[in-house]
Amino acid sequence: MKVSIITVCFNAYEDLKKTMDSILLIDYIDFEYIIIDGGSLDGTKELLDEYSHYFQQKQIKFQYISEKDKGTYDAMNKGVLISKGDWINFMNAGDSFYSSNILSELFSQTIDKEVGVLYGDTFQYYDFGSGIAQEKDYLKDSKTMPFCHQSSFVKKELLLKYPFDLSYRIIADHNFFHQLRTANIKFQYIPIVISRYNGQYGLSATHPLLLHKESLRVHHITEKWYYPFSIIWVYLRYGWVQPFKKHMPKWITNTWMKYKRKYIKKQSLVSNKNGRVKKLIK
Repeated sequence: MKVSIITVCFNAYEDLKKTMDSILLIDYIDFEYIIIDGGSLDGTKELLDEYSHYFQQKQIKFQYISEKDKGTYDAMNKGVLISKGDWINFMNAGDSFYSSNILSELFSQTIDKEVGVLYGDTFQYYDFGSGIAQEKDYLKDSKTMPFCHQSSFVKKELLLKYPFDLSYRIIADHNFFHQLRTANIKFQYIPIVISRYNGQYGLSATHPLLLHKESLRVHHITEKWYYPFSIIWVYLRYGWVQPFKKHMPKWITNTWMKYKRKYIKKQSLVSNKNGRVKKLIK
């Protein structure tokens, strides 16, 4: 099963290095690695040239583009266009797969031919601690991103048919998966931890007002008669958060974030190769 792993970045030298080091450890054979850099000025291009040799030594198909773009989702669309895999994963700079054998383990499973999205669980880490975020916890609330895109694999044909909408600044991925569900594309859950994700400093965590404004668009609330009341509520609830957090002691923000992330399971999950539960969502 041919897989394309795509990382997009901009001035993220140290984070990118961490992700590339994790990719070098993957034991799966049939995959390619693509990096779309937005024209970084922090030495990223030189780093990519250096790592090109490491990927070549490991016989990993690797290519990169370093040029100005229109942001994260423009870069993700670019990566899709040059990819050659049947399945595509987006692994952000700074994030990584949970283990080196995840791809082998994932694609050894029985995958329904009609499935367009494979997804699993995520190991999330924060300043206050870390733990496993399971898909069933995400899916309780249809108004939020159903799972981390780092822990998902999407058929290329769907990414070509439904490219990321560049009018969204931070949740075009949420909009993308919402489009797929509306189109009755099947999602298959594999109960393994797929990726490690830093949930403390992502755009959705640091820009709650924009996140919820864009979420109203995703779910077409902007077309409803009650939209003015919804947007007022969003401003009242989240408009003060970002400026206030700048002056708030870190222990308070961590306590609040810990409460908001109470769905995270503190215990580690152990993959059970002989007793997997397959779940299809239409």
